[in-house]
Parts: sequence; structure tokens; C-alpha cells
Amino acid sequence: MKKNKIFIACDSKSIHRIKKIIKKTKNPKLKIGYKFGLEFLNSKNGRYFLSKLKNKIIFADLKLNDIPNTCVSTIKAIKDLKVNYLTIHVSSGLEALKAAKKVAGKTKLTGVTTLTSLDNKALKDIGFNKNVKKLVLHQTRLAKRAKLDALVCSPQEVK
Repeated sequence: MKKNKIFIACDSKSIHRIKKIIKKTKNPKLKIGYKFGLEFLNSKNGRYFLSKLKNKIIFADLKLNDIPNTCVSTIKAIKDLKVNYLTIHVSSGLEALKAAKKVAGKTKLTGVTTLTSLDNKALKDIGFNKNVKKLVLHQTRLAKRAKLDALVCSPQEVK
């Protein structure tokens, strides 16, 4: 029987709280992964904790958004953490996405489309001429061209 995969957000910088989350979410019927964001990975002990975490599916929600060289360097810098999933903003551009995919190895590269905090007005304010739905569709096509492994988008754009 194939187990369903679910990711639990570990949105804290407290190691004690993260250990509690992991302990409480053990479930033999589900394949559970743990998502760690910038807050945790940049906390005093976050990186060390992650490096010692064994037999867990790790999702590093770093939302890389930079030039190709910096995205590549960042992926290389965290190779020791052996993350299973890593996020990168599709808005980094095709070259950055392709370069990141090339060095990601076994890490599944997950493209982040338009942030859920941005509505049509906010997009216009920052210079986009497409509405949210059209922009996400455009970004999805770009992620596909870069051969990313997955996408992150809001439920409103899933369709």
C-alpha cells in the first residue's frame, strides 16, 4: 500500500517545540515530512539540529530568489543537510531555475509561484501587468521548462 505524503510546518525556532511536533505527528499510515523555513534554519541551533535529524523527510522552505550563481552556491552550501525538498522562487528566472536544478542532485526542487500575500493590486504596484491567476499560470509554464519537481501555489490557483 502506498502511503500518502503530508508535510508538517515546523514554524518555530525552538528545538524543544520542534521535537514535540515530530513526536506528536508520528503516524504509520502516513509518510510525514517536516517543513523548516528561514526562521528555523537561521536560528542559533536550527542548522545543527537539522544535520542530526535522521530518517525524516526534510523540506527546506528557503524560497531562494537570486541570480543563478547565488542559487547554485546556496544549494551547494546546504548539501550536508541532505534535504529532500527545497523551494526556489520561479521569479528567479529560467536560467537560475535550470542552474539550481542542475546542482540539486537528489533534492527535489520546488518552485514557488506568486506569494499568497500578493493580490492583483500589489502585483500592479510592483510592476507586473498580469493578474494573479495569469501570472501563476505563466510561472507554472516556466517551472515546467526548467524541469522543476513540484510547485507551491495557493489553493485558488491549483486549478
